Amino acid sequence: MKTTATDDCDRHYKFNIEFYVFVENGQNIAYCPSLDLSTVGATFNDAVSAFYECFQLYIEACVDSGTLLDDLAAHGWKASRHTLRAPSFTALMKKPELKRLVNSGIGFEKIVAPAQIALA
Repeated sequence: MKTTATDDCDRHYKFNIEFYVFVENGQNIAYCPSLDLSTVGATFNDAVSAFYECFQLYIEACVDSGTLLDDLAAHGWKASRHTLRAPSFTALMKKPELKRLVNSGIGFEKIVAPAQIALA
């Protein structure tokens, strides 16, 4: 997945976006603890597609308002010259939603998707 956005600096970032898909109450849920984003769909593919759209809208809204790097930092992300790094799994396990998912015994699939943001 490639995301392109612009602001007043010339920066390109590559990173992986990780999210989990699981079924709860008959709904497929895609949840990204490192961004506090989640979507729902009738099927696995619906939830994944909705997540990608949600992620794209999140990036666009943050870039349009000039808050992308600040918002990522508020979620625990680290930015270096050309890389964005999500918070560690250990840090994310402090979030009750992820802790509940991992400890619940609910089956889930972890998805890791490469992403690129160009802030030009």
